[in-house]
Amino acid sequence: MRSRLATALLGGVFLASAFLFAQEEKGPRITRLKVESRGRDVFLGFTLAGVLNPELARKIEAGLETAIRYDIRLYRRYPYWFDDFIEQRRYRVAVTFDPVTREYAVEETVDGKPLRRTTTRDFAEASQRLLSVDNLLVFHVAPGRPTRNLYVQMRASFDTSYFLTIIPVDSRTSWKKSKRFNVRANPP
Repeated sequence: MRSRLATALLGGVFLASAFLFAQEEKGPRITRLKVESRGRDVFLGFTLAGVLNPELARKIEAGLETAIRYDIRLYRRYPYWFDDFIEQRRYRVAVTFDPVTREYAVEETVDGKPLRRTTTRDFAEASQRLLSVDNLLVFHVAPGRPTRNLYVQMRASFDTSYFLTIIPVDSRTSWKKSKRFNVRANPP
């Protein structure tokens, strides 16, 4: 009797965890997070999936500014203690469609400072720049800061809907953690 109850309980826990995992995979998520260190500089590449739905595409086509904000944090990993927070960056990508010139303007900023502004006529290219980045310089590890057992955590936030038709409601992905890496103090 007890073994049947334990088996049923274990099976229920397994099914519930599988259901929650499947639900998490359906929503917006960061699917690729690649960190590369070159000397004291830390570069990042990532891809965000599950965000570009027809409502967001209509918002872009209507000429409304559509922005995704990425929170990027650098930590030092300690195996037997709490991880040490080192630094944080906020990367923002905004796309606006200009109906007069029929171009999409893509604006990128890091911590509120302009990084790059480009234009394109292709919707697919504009949406790709909104959701995927390679070789983004996010951190420069200063002398005297930790250089070993570092990792990056990242999440994205964006406007998904409106409450009472005027108050924007943010949606966020869960935190994605990179593999650990080391920064070389003196590049070869």
